[in-house]
Amino acid sequence: MAFANGSEVRRAYVAETTFGVTPATPSFKTARTTGGSLRTNKSTATLEEIQADRNVRGELMVGQDVTGNWGGEFSAETWEDFMAAALRGAWATNVLKNGILRPSYTMEETGNFGGSNTFRRFRGVMVNTMSLNLPSRQKAAIDFGLMGMQEALDSAIITGATYAAANANQPATASSNVGTIAITGVTTPLRVKSLQFEVNNELRIRDAVGTLFTAEFGAGRCNVTGTIECYFEGNDQYQAVLDHGTGAISFTIGVEANKKYTITIPKAQFLDGSPTWGGNTEDAMLSLPFRGVYDPVSACSIQVTRLVA
Repeated sequence: MAFANGSEVRRAYVAETTFGVTPATPSFKTARTTGGSLRTNKSTATLEEIQADRNVRGELMVGQDVTGNWGGEFSAETWEDFMAAALRGAWATNVLKNGILRPSYTMEETGNFGGSNTFRRFRGVMVNTMSLNLPSRQKAAIDFGLMGMQEALDSAIITGATYAAANANQPATASSNVGTIAITGVTTPLRVKSLQFEVNNELRIRDAVGTLFTAEFGAGRCNVTGTIECYFEGNDQYQAVLDHGTGAISFTIGVEANKKYTITIPKAQFLDGSPTWGGNTEDAMLSLPFRGVYDPVSACSIQVTRLVA
């Protein structure tokens, strides 16, 4: 039997109507990933009986949980399902806001042994975190932290399953495909070195007597946090930090017209940032960490608009 290659892995997913239940004759969507994987984490307990010969008599399995991530390059129409799952909202008139929905997926990772396949299927998968990273002179990267209920192995597709091919839209770069990053209340334009933000749903397992697997996932608050690293060019940029001020952060990302996304944090609270002067061959930089808090006008903490020109 031939070894499996990472370059030949197919990752696909399908939405579940009921948590942890794969739809019959599922219509999988192929994901455009650059890496990441799901895995089962076993919880065990060692037998503690005292034995005169000092040998351990056994190790019991007491639980199984699925964790991992799928990550990739940011491109149009590629991550809209996952973005909605991360925000726990739904696209409405091409606008997505954070909400309280509970979407779950069956996710599948298919490996090739050179003529035979292995299908690793994970049921009851929810998106716990979403992070977007925009470093200068690099591709825009997006990553999703995942939590699931149970893994199962197979050597064939589910009867009647179909696999829709992924789109071929060009990935965006932070150099050419990100518009001006604007903060309301800060008049000096930002010359941004990097921007990173994360949405964290604080998912937790709900274990119960009589099963190895979580019954469902509990969720905490929608935590939106991030950091803008920019060149230090004006007092008003740092004054926003000293004042513990707020401002809307907004930028547009995408390659093709009418396929771009505008990401807005309508009310960002500036946290513990500071300028750094650097040395003889370094630039003076300003770190602007922030937290997205509820904005009553937009009725959300984060908003994504698609099909932007």
